[in-house]
Amino acid sequence: MANPPLLIDIRHPMLLKAGDLVLLTREDGDVPGDEPGFGLFYRDTCYLGAYRLRLGGAEPLLLMSSAEEGIAARVDLTNPEISAADGRTVDGHGLGLRRTFLVQDDTFVDVIRVRNFGTGRVVLPVALTFATRFESTFILRGTPPGRRGRMHAPSWDGKALRFAYEGADDVLRTLTATFSLPAVVAPRTTEGCAAHFELALDPGAGLTLAVACRVDERPVGARPPAPPRVPRDPEAARRKAVAALLDGCARIEATGGGLGKAVTRSLSDIALLDVRRGEHRFTAAGLPWFVGLFGRDSLLPTIQCIAFNPDLAACTTKALAHWQGTKDDARTGEQPGKILHELRVGEMAHLGEVPQTPSYEAVDATLLFLIAIGHHAEWTGSLDLFRALRPNVDRALAWLDRKAAENGAGYVAYDGLAKGDQPVNQSWRDSGNGVLRADGAYPVPPLALVEVQGYAYRARKLIARLLRRAGEGVAADRLDAAAEALKARFLKDFWMEDEGCYCLALERGGRQVASVASNAAQVLWTGIASPKHAARVAERVMRPDMFSGWGVRTLSTDHPRFAPFAYQQGSVWPFDNALIVSGLRRYKEDAAASRIMAATLDAAKGFRLNRLPEFMAGTERLPGGGPTHTPRADPLQAWSAGALPFMLVETLGLHADGFGRRLEIRRPMLPDGVDDLSLHGLRVAGGKVSLRFVRQGDAVRAEAVGKTGGVKVVVT
Repeated sequence: MANPPLLIDIRHPMLLKAGDLVLLTREDGDVPGDEPGFGLFYRDTCYLGAYRLRLGGAEPLLLMSSAEEGIAARVDLTNPEISAADGRTVDGHGLGLRRTFLVQDDTFVDVIRVRNFGTGRVVLPVALTFATRFESTFILRGTPPGRRGRMHAPSWDGKALRFAYEGADDVLRTLTATFSLPAVVAPRTTEGCAAHFELALDPGAGLTLAVACRVDERPVGARPPAPPRVPRDPEAARRKAVAALLDGCARIEATGGGLGKAVTRSLSDIALLDVRRGEHRFTAAGLPWFVGLFGRDSLLPTIQCIAFNPDLAACTTKALAHWQGTKDDARTGEQPGKILHELRVGEMAHLGEVPQTPSYEAVDATLLFLIAIGHHAEWTGSLDLFRALRPNVDRALAWLDRKAAENGAGYVAYDGLAKGDQPVNQSWRDSGNGVLRADGAYPVPPLALVEVQGYAYRARKLIARLLRRAGEGVAADRLDAAAEALKARFLKDFWMEDEGCYCLALERGGRQVASVASNAAQVLWTGIASPKHAARVAERVMRPDMFSGWGVRTLSTDHPRFAPFAYQQGSVWPFDNALIVSGLRRYKEDAAASRIMAATLDAAKGFRLNRLPEFMAGTERLPGGGPTHTPRADPLQAWSAGALPFMLVETLGLHADGFGRRLEIRRPMLPDGVDDLSLHGLRVAGGKVSLRFVRQGDAVRAEAVGKTGGVKVVVT
């Protein structure tokens, strides 16, 4: 997702999410107010731009913080030397504070527990400052402001502090805060509204101040919501929410290597990105800026995690089907049958000031939509989703036929220029510099990206299988024939014999964009490559100019425009490497797959909470060093979260035949450093399977340790 870069560093925020509600704070729990990456966000709007805790006018000192659970966080603080309410000096480090944050639905709770470890009584002045402008996240990321509505002055009725904004889109957005203790000074001023409290603490005694903030949006003139209530037992609420996070998801146990922790982190992050809006449920693309319905960015993680929770693919494809294109619209890129790229719901979207209403500017989302439906059927052994979305599938296939017919060679391509000769890129390499010729110049659209042709091949093959299952052999044969014809052309037109890999794209006139890029290895995941080509591609991307030690780079270091910190000019993307691992395993290039899996796991250990970011720098791995962070990379992206679970499934060799009620384990491998691994509750054909993998010398023994639903497990 190419967007204006932020000029702040949000690599290490406290990051919490529940549904549409996202809270990003500094590690001490504060929202600083002067950095637009932090705040309380809800449906593409920043509801709280500043939230600060002060003790006697001073900023508390951070001791530790943890937000590992994703919906809750803990921060331990102490005090600098401050003045008490009676003017006495309170020595530094004499007070202990613990802030416990919890986000639920439309409310976040901040429970502040203070304890006096000194020998004298302290009357502690506590202030909580709030500020908001209800700004669109587009504005925070650099888009010029559009029409604005009317801000209400903050109001205080003795119980609740209320902020309100009547948007130019006729939506009333409100933030309401309530407190468990009475304020000694009423919140005041429209610029920096602060609630003041005095906590009388005897030696050894403690007090708790809890704050609850609720966000709401509804039509102007509608009755306002009730003020939020602090949970009677916030800790019990936290435990309940955490326990429910991975309901319905398969679990992992592993000894050594940190794999179990990293994969569980990934699955928890995927669960955090679950969003429900009205009748629809889907996997959001990422945090903090992409809590919304996307095409490729929502579909790929559901494909990656299909073995752990197939419901994700079913829900997301249904949501996307609702917004499937019905007409040609040059502004948004909509076309009949096309799947959207991005849907926004805030004020600027409602007013039509941004094109994401939705935008359809993605060449690959429609193909991934079909692939997700196909994979869902493979694992569940059910045609229910296919049948429910059959009209959408037919329209998506018609779109694919249309795109192939538009291109003289039958490829799926996109057109358009942004400025000068720079293409408007519509693949996952959607930055302005994402697709470059070998000499560094921009190619001339229309552009047919190499992996997109693989997606088209895989989509046709998977849907053909479902049509054959449904008794529609003629339609299945037509799709198979189209796929094989595409493959024959592809193997000839995209191959670069001198480089030993596929070119990045074909530009106008069928000329090769001859850059060496990771896309060439993604092709292996789709099955369109020949075995001979696959072996050479595997060797090529594992050379030092492509393999950094942390993964395969998006662009060779030999390229004149290589830039290791740039978005897609040599950085390393976890999702990209996950697809590459799957493809390498498909073509039995197991050694290369194992190296990439090990590198990705090592990289995860180098990031906070074992959370792989959107991308990492493509700098060379140094002995004893860790992966290089990049400030522009979003800290939590769905397809990065899905990377390790997908790599694990492929490394273990799991292949489901749901219609045959069979789970095949092909050439099982274990990641380096892991000698014993179990997966519990894999869902196949309506049943559940638990597996154990044990290293025995150079081999790995695999066995089923639990089964329901009559599923047969076969090791080959």
